[in-house]
Amino acid sequence: MNERMDIWRAEKLILLCFLLKGVCCREFSVSLPEKIEALSESCVIIKCTFEIKKDFDQYLTESAATGMWLKDGTEEDTHQVFNSRDPKPNHFNGKITGKLHEKDCTTVFYNVSSKHNGKYYFRIKSGEVLKYTYTQPFSTIDVIGPPPKPRVQLYVEQKEVQGQEEVLEGSSVSLRCSAETLCSSPPPTLTWSSTPRIPLSDSSRLQELISDLNFTATHREHGVTFTCTITYQLQDKSKTAQDSITVHVQYSPKNTAVSVLPSSSVLEGSSVTLICSSDANPAVNYTWSRESEGQLKQLQTGQNLTFNRTDPTHRGWYHCTAQNQHGSQNSSVKLNIQYSPKNISILAIPSSSVLEGSSVTLFCSSDANPAVNYTWSRESEGQLKQLQTGQNLTFNRTDPTHRGWYHCTAQNQHGSQNSSVMLDIQYAPQNMSTLAIPSSSVLEGSSVTLICSSDANPAVIYTWSRESEGQKKQLQTGDTLTFNRTDPTHRGWYHCTAQNQHGSQNSSVRLDIQYASEISPSSSCSRTDVTVCFCETDGNPSPELEWHLSGRPVTNSSNTFISEERMSSTGLRSSITLHQSLTNTSTLQCVSRNTRGTASQLLHLLHVIPQESGFHRFSFLVGAAGGAAVMMILCGILLICSRRENNTRRDDSPGLILNDWEDESGPIYANSAMLSPNGAATPNHKREPLHYASIDFANIQPESEEIRGVSSLTTDYTVIRCYPGGVSEAESSTGGDQPNSSISAVMRSKENETILEQEANIREVFSQQSEDTTYKSINI
Repeated sequence: MNERMDIWRAEKLILLCFLLKGVCCREFSVSLPEKIEALSESCVIIKCTFEIKKDFDQYLTESAATGMWLKDGTEEDTHQVFNSRDPKPNHFNGKITGKLHEKDCTTVFYNVSSKHNGKYYFRIKSGEVLKYTYTQPFSTIDVIGPPPKPRVQLYVEQKEVQGQEEVLEGSSVSLRCSAETLCSSPPPTLTWSSTPRIPLSDSSRLQELISDLNFTATHREHGVTFTCTITYQLQDKSKTAQDSITVHVQYSPKNTAVSVLPSSSVLEGSSVTLICSSDANPAVNYTWSRESEGQLKQLQTGQNLTFNRTDPTHRGWYHCTAQNQHGSQNSSVKLNIQYSPKNISILAIPSSSVLEGSSVTLFCSSDANPAVNYTWSRESEGQLKQLQTGQNLTFNRTDPTHRGWYHCTAQNQHGSQNSSVMLDIQYAPQNMSTLAIPSSSVLEGSSVTLICSSDANPAVIYTWSRESEGQKKQLQTGDTLTFNRTDPTHRGWYHCTAQNQHGSQNSSVRLDIQYASEISPSSSCSRTDVTVCFCETDGNPSPELEWHLSGRPVTNSSNTFISEERMSSTGLRSSITLHQSLTNTSTLQCVSRNTRGTASQLLHLLHVIPQESGFHRFSFLVGAAGGAAVMMILCGILLICSRRENNTRRDDSPGLILNDWEDESGPIYANSAMLSPNGAATPNHKREPLHYASIDFANIQPESEEIRGVSSLTTDYTVIRCYPGGVSEAESSTGGDQPNSSISAVMRSKENETILEQEANIREVFSQQSEDTTYKSINI
C-alpha cells in the first residue's frame, strides 16, 4: 500500500516538472519567418520574438538591451549589419520596432536593394552578462524587382465562377482583386481599368488589399477585359503589377439594322442587296418579310436579301427579324426605284450678254427622281470653283469679274448631269496702264517700246499721241509705239487712249532720253581786277561741274570763288573768280560729268608782263610787216584747208575769250575747233606747222568789246594752226593738256624789249607742242 503511494507521488512530481518546464526550465530561442520577400527600393519587415533563460531576466533591461542582426554568418565582428544602439556606416538603414526588454525583436530595413539578399541571425546583448546569438532558426530575405501580381476573381450572384463562363445579361456581377502586402511607405493601392473603357465604381478595403468591383451585367460588358493593378509608390518612381479577366455576357438581339447596297433608292435595272445586322450573344437567325396589302409575307431566311435586276414592282417596305434564345428584334427599310437627272438646261434672263451694272439671272432645270440638288460653279484658272446651291443664280449688279463660264450640276443619289452657259459682261476700258521696255529712261540712240494695255469688253482700239506745244498730236494706232533709235527730241509725255463702244480711258508715260554731258560753246571769261570765267553744260541726267586749275580740282577759298546756277532740268551754269595771283597758272579746265559720260574744256592762262607807255617806231614797223606776212600766210593756209575738207562742214566751238579791262595791256586769245560733217575724227591726222607773226596795231580800235587794247602802242602775236577736215570735236575740245582748238590766236604786248625777247617768250609758252613753228615780227 505504501509502495503504491510512493509511486503515485513520484508520478505527480514528474508530471509537475513537465508542466513547469516552460517556466522553470527556459532556454534561449527565437521565432522568425523562414523566408521574406522584399520589393527593391522599398522596405522589409522581419517579425521577431525571442526567449532567454530565466537566470538572465534580471539583465534584460530597457536601457541596456541591444539588438543586432548578423548576415550570412554568426560572427559578430565580421557579419554584423545592424546594431540598434551603435550603427556603423556600413550597416543597413533600419530600426527595431519591437521592445527588446519585452522580448520583441521585430525589425524594419529601409531602401532595400540586392545587397539585402541573404540569411539573417539575431543576437541579443544586454550589459556584460547577457550576450547570445541565435543560430537557429534564421530568416532568408529575397529581394524581388517587380511586385507580386494581384489575383482577380469573378462572382455571379455572390458565387465564384471561372473566367470563361458566360454571364446572363441582368445578373449581379462582382470582381474581387486581392494582393499580398509588402512593406511600402506609403502603402500600395489597387486600381481598376477596362478595355474597352467603361465607367467603373469600386469599393476597396485597403488595409486588407482587397478591392471589389460590382455591376449589373449588360451587353456593353460583353467581351470587356477588366484589369486590377497594384501600385507601390517608391522613392522616385512607382512599381506596378496587374491581373486581368474578360467577362462574357449573353443577351438578346440589340441594335438590329438594315443597310442597303448600293442604296435604298436605286436606279431601275440595277442590282441591290439588303443586309441585316444585329448585336447579340449567342448569334441570331435572320428572317426576311415584305408588307403586302397590310400583311407581312415571309420571303426567305439569311442575313442578306438580293435583287439582281430591280423593277418598279420591287418598291415597298422590307422587314428583317433577328432572333436567339434570349429574344428577338426587328428592323425595316423602304426600297425605292429611281433614275438619274436628264434633259438639263440653263436659261439666262434677259440675256447671256449684258452691259456692266445691269441685272441677270441664270435658271437651271432638269428631269429626275428623286428631286435633284442644283450646284452652281464657275471656271477659274482651269478649275471649277463652287459658288452656291439652288436652282437660280442671280447677279443684281454685274461687273467685269462676273464674265466667264458658269456650270449648273443637277445631282441625286443615282447620278448627275451638267449644263453650261457663257456670261458675257461688256464694259468700257478700265485698269489701263502704259509700260516702257526696257525702261522709260533710256540712253540716246537706244531702242524703246511703249506698250499700252487695258481691261475691256469688247476689245479696244489703242491710239498714241504726244504733247506738243500744249496740245496732243496723234501719232499712230496699235497697242505698241516703238522708237528704234532715240534722240533728245523724243523726250516728253506720250498718251495712250483705249476705246470701245462703251467708253474710253487714257494712260500716259514720260519718255526720258538720257545723253552724256556736253559743254556749251557760249562759255567765256572776262577780266577786270580779277578773272571771271563762265562754263555752261548740258546733259541728262543733270550733270555736275568741276573746275580744275593746273590739273587739280578747285574749291572755294580765299583766292577762288565758285558759284552754280541751274539753267534747266538738264542745264547747269558755273562761274569761277580767280585772283590775279592765280592767272599765272598755265591751264584752267572746266569738267562736266553725269552717269552717261564726261566732257571737259581746256583753257590756257598766259602770264601778263606790264608794258611801259611810249611810242616805238621799230615795233610799229615790225608789226606792219608782220601783219602783211601773216595775211599772206593765212590766205595760203585757208586755201590748203579748204581743199582738204572736201565738202566737210565747219562747226566752230569757241573756247575762252579773255578781255582786259585794265589800263595795262593783257593777254588776249581765242580758241575755235573745226569739225568734219559727221563729227568723226579723220584717221592719220597730221598737224600743220605753226606760223607766228608780231604785229603792232597802234591806232586800230576793236570793232567789238570782245578784244580791246588800251596801250598806245601794242605788240601783237598771232598763231594760226590749220587742221584738216574731219578732226573730231572730242579731239579739239576735250583732249588732255593740249590746246583744244583748230585755230589759236595769241596777242601779247611788251614795251622796251627786243623782238627776240618777245619771240622767246612766245616760244616758251608753246614749247609743249611738238610742231614746226614759223614766226615773224611786223610793226604797223
